[in-house]
Amino acid sequence: MNFEKALILGDARKVPVDILRSKSIILSSKQAIATAKTIILTKESAKSIFRELYEGLREYCEALGYMKGYKFQNHESITFFIREILHEETLANKFDRYRKLRNGINYYGETIEEETVKEALKEIPELTKKLEKHT
Repeated sequence: MNFEKALILGDARKVPVDILRSKSIILSSKQAIATAKTIILTKESAKSIFRELYEGLREYCEALGYMKGYKFQNHESITFFIREILHEETLANKFDRYRKLRNGINYYGETIEEETVKEALKEIPELTKKLEKHT
């Protein structure tokens, strides 16, 4: 699948550019990531920290969508947007990896290793920083 097909299927759609909404969502994204960083990492808190980090990354991408005139109906279409509209192959692959980990936690009851969360605590803020050039 690709972004054009996501548009055809309704997984993403064209919307008017909305800079105010985008800025508000970026603020929410930054707050989610900052909150995740304040939680002490333990085996019990790992899922919650990871979910909050992913939510911050997803929100940042959603904000970029509004800046470019797109709304996403699912998270997979965000991967295509990052790859094909923003032309960020590596970032798209990293986003998709985190999306799949989050889906495993939320929908299949999977666990997440503390080491993976440590990696996400470092990498997700870096990913949002790299995405700033698209704002």
